[in-house]
Amino acid sequence: MEAVATAAATSFVEWMVPKLFDFLDKNHELRKNLERDIKFIKDEFAMISAVIQDEQNSRHGRGEEVHKEWIRMVREVAHAIEDCIDRFMHRVRRAKTGAGWLRRAVHRVKTVKARNEFAMAIQELKKISEDASKLRGAYCSSTTSSPGRSLSSEQTETAAAIEDDEDDDHSAASCPVPMGMEDPRDELLDLIRQQQQLKVITIVGFHGMGKTLLANHVYNYKAIQTQYEARAWVPPAKLGGTAANVLREILGQLGHPTDGRLTKLQERIKECIGIKRFFIVIDGLQKAGYWHDIKLAFAGLSGRFLVTTTIQRVANTCSSSAVNDHVYTMSTLANQHSRLLFFKEIFQDDELPPDVEELGSEALKKCDGLPLALVTTARFLQSAGNPTPMKWAKLCTDLGTYLESDELFSRMRSVLVQSYTSIDSQVARTFLLYLSTYPSGRPIKRSTLIRKWLAEGFSPGNITNNALDAATSCFDKLVDRSIIQPIDASGNSTELKTCHTHGMMLEFVIRKSMSDNFLTLCNQPSAPPLPSKIRRLSLHNTKPREVNDLSLVRSLTVSGETHPSILDFSKYELMRVLDLEEYDHQMSDGHLKLVCRNLLLLRYLSLGAAVTALPKNIKKLQFLETLDVRRTKIEILPTQVMELPFLLHLFGKFKLKQDVGARRMSKLQASLSANSKLETVAGFVVDSNKSQGFAQLMDHMKHLIKVKIWYDSCADASSTSTLSKAIKGFIERGTNFTTSLALSLNLSGESSQDLLNFSLETGKSYYLSSLKLQGGNIFSLPPFVTMLAGLNKLCLSVTHQLSRDIFAALSEMRSLKQLKLTATQLDKHIIGQGAFKILEDLWITVEVMTALDIEDGALPCLKSLRLLCKNLDGFSGTSAIKYFKRLKEIALHREVGGDTKQKWKEAARKHPRCPKILFV
Repeated sequence: MEAVATAAATSFVEWMVPKLFDFLDKNHELRKNLERDIKFIKDEFAMISAVIQDEQNSRHGRGEEVHKEWIRMVREVAHAIEDCIDRFMHRVRRAKTGAGWLRRAVHRVKTVKARNEFAMAIQELKKISEDASKLRGAYCSSTTSSPGRSLSSEQTETAAAIEDDEDDDHSAASCPVPMGMEDPRDELLDLIRQQQQLKVITIVGFHGMGKTLLANHVYNYKAIQTQYEARAWVPPAKLGGTAANVLREILGQLGHPTDGRLTKLQERIKECIGIKRFFIVIDGLQKAGYWHDIKLAFAGLSGRFLVTTTIQRVANTCSSSAVNDHVYTMSTLANQHSRLLFFKEIFQDDELPPDVEELGSEALKKCDGLPLALVTTARFLQSAGNPTPMKWAKLCTDLGTYLESDELFSRMRSVLVQSYTSIDSQVARTFLLYLSTYPSGRPIKRSTLIRKWLAEGFSPGNITNNALDAATSCFDKLVDRSIIQPIDASGNSTELKTCHTHGMMLEFVIRKSMSDNFLTLCNQPSAPPLPSKIRRLSLHNTKPREVNDLSLVRSLTVSGETHPSILDFSKYELMRVLDLEEYDHQMSDGHLKLVCRNLLLLRYLSLGAAVTALPKNIKKLQFLETLDVRRTKIEILPTQVMELPFLLHLFGKFKLKQDVGARRMSKLQASLSANSKLETVAGFVVDSNKSQGFAQLMDHMKHLIKVKIWYDSCADASSTSTLSKAIKGFIERGTNFTTSLALSLNLSGESSQDLLNFSLETGKSYYLSSLKLQGGNIFSLPPFVTMLAGLNKLCLSVTHQLSRDIFAALSEMRSLKQLKLTATQLDKHIIGQGAFKILEDLWITVEVMTALDIEDGALPCLKSLRLLCKNLDGFSGTSAIKYFKRLKEIALHREVGGDTKQKWKEAARKHPRCPKILFV
């Protein structure tokens, strides 16, 4: 179980060394004097990283404690080097580009002491690194085996996890259908019954969700046994190696010779199956590199593949046909089924105690609807005996400890270890550990999480990807492996905005983070002793005791109350991330002034509801990249914020003060034109108080790609005109299809339509990718909208009936892939043939659904249809969805009538793709 330690040590080489040399490049005197020492440290850690990887692949298990201790030392040296850089970074920062020789000379004199101290610190770190290497030579070499002989204990556990993820006993169907599996089984059977020559259905989901159990009950279903003459089940243990190995296993189960090369085996498959129908289960497929060779052997034959996997990319590869194949996303159990399974496992046939709901509430939260977690935790609590709410609550609080060592959790532990070690990137593993900073059950915003990763410096970037692209790629890896789950009902990962990880996976991650001192978490009154060195501190609704040494803390997240010592920001020296968004208790002006005065390395700052104003000395936060004040009561933003040299993202609802003055405004515009890196301003207010300051500045923010504006039609004509020009200028920047500009406008008042009454220059293409329009007086589509050649996503929200003219205009837009419409009702309209040619997602939210008809040939690419209306009598959807050949999901209002639900379920069942029905 040392993968986290290994990740922490080796990821240093991936993202720390480039940062170190980048720092030296900007400080020539330091580089000239210290390059030899820095190069020694770089080479030393590159060798350490390689040795760790080699030993992890070759050890018997002898000397594992020595190995762990050595990794701990390595990690501490890595942290010390990073701390050293950060302590001196702001002190020796070079003079501004273009500064004269005198200013540069003065800067050198002022920083000579800091540079000398940095040189001494690096020399000391070099000595510590040398000592660590000597210790390894003295102690580690005698306790490790030669490479290539056996697996480490963790890898053995991982191998077991692959084979023992779920019950793979498929030999009989005597056991009843598992709790909550009836509907999924019937849905799969419906998919299987559809008449195609060859069909591949892939079940994808997190480890322990019951994929194998579900496949087993389909495989042994009586109708499957009678209709398919040639059946075979390929378990995970037979999936290593090549396609030839898999085909040999299938042939062996069918009673035919298994010798020969791949082409011979492919021919033999066709010979032995012939005109018989086949049903093949491939259980636990983790790699799809040889899938096409397997499928080629069955080309022209009649039958079904049922594949289970935890990896979305593998599922997409296996079920790659546009019509015949299907990816079935496994869901966790509903609350009702979770309760039934959990209590049945604990109390068997005994009568449930009267306090059963209180008894199981904490455990059910931890299990999060995961069948394996429910069964495992139920057996663990049953073994404790004498069930009382207090006793069970205490056991659930300490569940991470038992998960790590208790024998009853061995299978669950193997599953979680497999999920973790299957991540092939050390950086992505570090990103996963960072999820432990969030409270259990808290929805996590994707964009916020990535910005925090970047602020912490976790994302190294490389010659092909910048830091943002690298972080996004790591996030996608976690989603691809079903470790991070989308929260939104649509389940569309391409539009994933909020996510979470399963309760047990979070317990596992928290435990590993704390044991390796990646994170210090206080989430219970009786918290364990605090470590001597705290680097990341997360407080979840608890009052920790006083903390004295906060000098090494790089990240602080607070939810609920906290001890006053935590808010003494004079104690912090290396803070990069300060997340107080969920801290709603009193924060004085003095607290914020301390933040701005002392946290000079801060990259990410998020504040909560108690904050009413920002101090002017916020200008000292020269490295700040993200400022999020959406939950605060801040209305006026100091102009100093706009001049922060590295600020990328600004969130809130604010305006500039009225008396900025022409001279100050001119200076601010010049500063933004020369230095601004702002990409997001979401957003600012224009109203009757002449708050046109932001509109005057927009054109000078050359890197701006996302803007949100609240407009009040009480604003005077000058403000309206300035804002209209600013919006037009922003849209006209998008002249390249690679540009991803996003604009959100919240309009109120009668004259709001006039604000958008402008046209763009004809003969040019404009690539605004996302547009959100919300207001009560939008009665026609603004003329510029239909001129946006690159508009992929449009959200239109009005408080009246949406006219057919708007609908007709939208249907002709050639680039729309996602359309969200919100209104009191829709005017009568027919969506004709050829309308919305590439639209994939259509969301309609209305109070009343009037007649809306869809003709054959409309919406040919539709994948997701969401209709949030309690009464769908006016929509001919059940008869129209047969036209949508790619439809994957349908979301309806949870309060639609029972007859309506049944009609839609029946229509979905008859559809070639059997789209999933959701009630939200």
